[in-house]
Amino acid sequence: MMQGRQIAHSIFIKIIILWVLCGTTGQSKIAMVQKGALGGMTAARLWGAHVTKESWRMGGWLGVYILTPVADNLYFRPELSLCMRGYRLLYENPSDLQDDLSEAILELTYLDLPLLFQSSIPVDKDLNTDIFFGAYLSWNISATAANKFGDSKIEDEVNSIRKYDLGFIAGSQLQVSEHCYAQLRGCAGILPVSDTTNPSRKYNLWIAAGLQYRF
Repeated sequence: MMQGRQIAHSIFIKIIILWVLCGTTGQSKIAMVQKGALGGMTAARLWGAHVTKESWRMGGWLGVYILTPVADNLYFRPELSLCMRGYRLLYENPSDLQDDLSEAILELTYLDLPLLFQSSIPVDKDLNTDIFFGAYLSWNISATAANKFGDSKIEDEVNSIRKYDLGFIAGSQLQVSEHCYAQLRGCAGILPVSDTTNPSRKYNLWIAAGLQYRF
């Protein structure tokens, strides 16, 4: 398992280096490349076996992107972002004399590298919408389990979270000004969140909404 983590980490670092180089090669290519920043809110939970009670955990995401044409009305869109995921579970606590619902929260933060393709679809003669789709590779940089009982909160680091994740992303965006776009995306992981010997088959699932700014 340790060897697998080292291999994944090596691949991840190489892809990040390639991503950076894509934005810094040749003046003629730079003229064709668009760059920008993006971010907003996330709503995350888990999907998979025996997931019945988890509710959405609210968080945020922030990143940068490069948009490079590869064909007519088709662009390659690598991104690099920080993203909050996990889940939130409300449950009845018999020891709570005020009958308030207690919370169990899994707080996960990832460094994501989405490798997407983007295309434009005309809605009418004056309005286009962009769609994008592809895969992502991510590296877990923090994992915390939190329990809230009334006004009290207990936090502990979680060591069983898988250090890397793979999955798919699909979404769309609409231009709202010359440099600004409103964006919505759905994302789902395909590797179990837990890295134990016999992991439960639960995977990351999240929705991200926000704004994209083109430099």
